[in-house]
Amino acid sequence: MSRCSRFVVSALRRSSSTLQCVRGRGVPPQLSVSSRLQQRRGQHTHSPASLSDLGRSDGGHSVYPFTWLRDNCQCPMCTLQSAQARKLLVGDLDVNIRVDSVELTADNKVSVVWQGQHSSVFDCDWLKRRCFSAAARRTVQEELFLSERVHWGSSLRVPTAHFHEVLQDDRAALAWLLTLRRVGVVLLRGAPPEPGHVARLAERIGYLRLTFYGHTFKVQDKPMANNVAYTAEKCSFHTDYPALHYPPGVQFLHCINQAARGGENLLVDGFHIAEKLRAEDPEAFHSLSSLAIDFTDTGSDYCSFKLQAKHRVIQ
Repeated sequence: MSRCSRFVVSALRRSSSTLQCVRGRGVPPQLSVSSRLQQRRGQHTHSPASLSDLGRSDGGHSVYPFTWLRDNCQCPMCTLQSAQARKLLVGDLDVNIRVDSVELTADNKVSVVWQGQHSSVFDCDWLKRRCFSAAARRTVQEELFLSERVHWGSSLRVPTAHFHEVLQDDRAALAWLLTLRRVGVVLLRGAPPEPGHVARLAERIGYLRLTFYGHTFKVQDKPMANNVAYTAEKCSFHTDYPALHYPPGVQFLHCINQAARGGENLLVDGFHIAEKLRAEDPEAFHSLSSLAIDFTDTGSDYCSFKLQAKHRVIQ
């Protein structure tokens, strides 16, 4: 058959959905999936086989490139089921793959038979979550990478949560993480004033990252300090670990013994400062966001270290 498979008419009439193979000048062969809303007695209904966002008043439409579909085949020959990892070698992928037939199965899955008779079956919800439309891709990016952020200044009231609730209650832990992602800082109250609990908190959500200061370390005044943080001196505003190629994304500080004098923590929202700089001095913003500079750190703690990395100040 040609690159453009036939419509699967009978099955799709039952489901109010349409599968179509399309191509155009300069456009790779693609599988087009669309669906329309039905209205019965004033209520919107749709088939569970629908593959697009049926909440839209004009129905939905999704397009999937043949090469992408073949590359994401989930059969045992192409995917290690126990790990949900691809087994198909890149060198074995035919970027000019053609489709012999497409159909909607009785259990509401999309079955694609490729040239050469290899078969791929896709769950409708799986396809919908990976829709190539601009709106769907933007939604995924916002959920995973570009989440809502609150930019703040000196008027911020630091959000709080309770240490033991976060450790013991999944809903409290989720609320804490969502706030941390949105605001960037959360104060947990009620942690026991003894070592070890910061590791418990970190392991609640992931794993501790080993650095040249160890998995955890004590920030206290030390003789012959190898870091300004290990002195009683006031520190400038800074981002920790810039000498690492991949600085940690989240850090935990546990106040075990409050100093009789001093010891205040000053926090700054880097995103807020960057946006103010962009508005007030675009040239400076451009320099700091485009030029990579060297960050170095040398010393001995958990191990001897001499590190160097290049980063843009704003990135």
